[in-house]
Amino acid sequence: MRLASTIALLLFGMIGARSAEIRQFDHRTTEKLGNQLVAASKRADRGVTTPAKRRAKQTAVAALKTKLFDEVRYEYVVLDDPAGSGFLVYALAKANRKEEVITGGHFRVSVSADGSVPAQIDLLSQLIRTREPRHTLAAIAATQTVGKLPVETWIYSSDLYEIPMYVVVMADGSHWAVANGLIVRINDKEPKKHLDILNKRAPNVYD
Repeated sequence: MRLASTIALLLFGMIGARSAEIRQFDHRTTEKLGNQLVAASKRADRGVTTPAKRRAKQTAVAALKTKLFDEVRYEYVVLDDPAGSGFLVYALAKANRKEEVITGGHFRVSVSADGSVPAQIDLLSQLIRTREPRHTLAAIAATQTVGKLPVETWIYSSDLYEIPMYVVVMADGSHWAVANGLIVRINDKEPKKHLDILNKRAPNVYD
């Protein structure tokens, strides 16, 4: 059983883009991308399965050369762009230290179909770092300053650390729960809906 102080622990951070508004996908597509990202990140090839995708990764690495956060390492994952024939290349920030938890600092680069042109670079999240051991965390909460719903990398982070994410979207003040591959809005009409998804695998922090 977790201590009450551990159960109550929430980490607050800021998530957003530094310049232009990011590309925003609809709810269903965002969930799908998040789950594809989880699956691809666990494969040895990280989604780099064709020469065009290999070129897209190289293009993204070059485009992000001066933009990445310091003191973290990056892992690249390539997905098909759901809005066209190009690719989405994700630069996922990873902790250098075993005791660290990194849930931000992720970038997404939209790349052309031939893999050679970076059409748009989106900072999906500001770097959110804690040195609290992951086994003591019950949940992570953050605010999102861009878009109208949580971005897909929250699904990736929730799966990686096996804890729920709570996100407040600043555009309209909406509250969201992210866990088990789902993004569910928290509202007064369905107060238990988000608990259902959290309790499938995430720790029950409500007992």
